[in-house]
Amino acid sequence: MDFDKLIEYELEISSRTDTGNNSVRVLQDTAGSTRTGVGSTVWDAGIVVAKYLDWQVSQGKMDLRGKTVLELGAGTGLVGITVSCLQPETTVLLSDKKELVPLLEHNITLNEPQGTVSAICLDWCIPEHRERITGAPDLIIVSDGIWAKELHSHLADTLARLAGDNTSVLLAYETRNFEKEAQFMALWSNRFRFHDIKPTDQHPVMQSEDIFLFSGSLKN
Repeated sequence: MDFDKLIEYELEISSRTDTGNNSVRVLQDTAGSTRTGVGSTVWDAGIVVAKYLDWQVSQGKMDLRGKTVLELGAGTGLVGITVSCLQPETTVLLSDKKELVPLLEHNITLNEPQGTVSAICLDWCIPEHRERITGAPDLIIVSDGIWAKELHSHLADTLARLAGDNTSVLLAYETRNFEKEAQFMALWSNRFRFHDIKPTDQHPVMQSEDIFLFSGSLKN
């Protein structure tokens, strides 16, 4: 991947406890020059999720230290890298298709996080890839991952396979097609209970009426 053709996106966060530098930087491919698909772009839902996590941590409402966080369909890695920068004691695993792993690894290096953060190939459509995750994560993050209807069942199956009894799932999407989104939520509800995250619990500025956040867990 030719990183010289990519452009940088910078997100301000409340505080990086690892370096004191209050920002996360990632390269993205807005022009499609790398032919790696939509995952190589920073999307608004990812920004809202990253700022939600930043707000929750800075307000003392969320503590991920000592826990394991898995981001599915991580793309540029903005959300997961933000978690690692906010709380370096968290183990963060970024996952996406094979062609996006080099970008994820580069963006990890770009931020020089002090914690444990790595990138792996995990394709939802290949069940064997799920075996690459050992142990149930404490938190699974999916940001803007339900836009393609043909991936709905693969994502739902992946979440059900990887989640444990104590796993929380943070799912977010920007609304584009209500019918397709409702179909995924109905599919997800077969094995998970979930509730929406109210705007009052999100970052007071970095939120949108078109972007919805949900917190879910496996049904008993």
